[in-house]
Amino acid sequence: MSEKPNENVILFPKTVEFYQFELTRMLETERYGEAIQLLSFLLTCHHQDTRIEEEWQALLEWLQTMFPEEIFATGEEEDDLTEADLLRQHLSIKAKTDSGYAEKLLAMLQQPQSLENQLLALDQLAFIDHPAIDTSISEWLTAHEQHPLIQYKGLQTLKLRGVTGPLTLDKHGEKIVVDVEDTPKSFEDFPSPMNEIMERFQEMSQISQPALFYYAQETWNEFLAYIYGTAPYNQILRQDRDGVDVWAAALHFVLLDKVFNSGTKDEVFELYGITNDLMFQWEQSYRIILQFAAEFFSQRPVK
Repeated sequence: MSEKPNENVILFPKTVEFYQFELTRMLETERYGEAIQLLSFLLTCHHQDTRIEEEWQALLEWLQTMFPEEIFATGEEEDDLTEADLLRQHLSIKAKTDSGYAEKLLAMLQQPQSLENQLLALDQLAFIDHPAIDTSISEWLTAHEQHPLIQYKGLQTLKLRGVTGPLTLDKHGEKIVVDVEDTPKSFEDFPSPMNEIMERFQEMSQISQPALFYYAQETWNEFLAYIYGTAPYNQILRQDRDGVDVWAAALHFVLLDKVFNSGTKDEVFELYGITNDLMFQWEQSYRIILQFAAEFFSQRPVK
């Protein structure tokens, strides 16, 4: 008998490819705690490729050996030193041994063809002491339109560095004004309507499609970065209970339709109780998420 608690969660090849991509990105951006957490989950699920499972097990054991502090960072209780403290210590040593390290990271921001390098640079710039960083990132963000994920990560970096005040940015062909201090540091820091939508999605998917929820979490995080500071973002902030159902249903259907090639609109409507009275809201939400999916899903190694 299998000892896997999530044996009923089947990872299809397309889903495995997505998780492989996410693991690669976590390792490249030194998010080792998240990688340990994801690997621990994946190894409790069922899939047919034993080679992949062996690779995941070996990677998990290596991470636990090389970064033992991250094992505790993924639990409910945290050590006295947080992940941010450990990263700050690590980068402080790097900066002391390489006087031009901050300049090298800032130079990486000027390479739009390398999204991963830009994210990696911003993750590190948040914790390095250097007089030119705040101004350089602010000017870089406001000079021209950046990729939505990079733009949002730039705002997070400034927020972590203690920068405050408004910035005027180009986003989706429009001008938006955001206050740096209002930028959520993490997904958990988003206003409650954003989290309520994901909670509703989890409620509807955890019984029949538990693996879909993790994919949805990653997608929703990216979607919030995609719309942050825009009219659709402000619209979600004002949602009532019906609006929560509409956005959760729209995300659910887009994932089923565009990624997993399964499910129907009628099934999703019935699941979330989307009636004719909510159809106009549904169409608006669906079009926005669909536009996001057209831009972002093509960047993932999912066929």
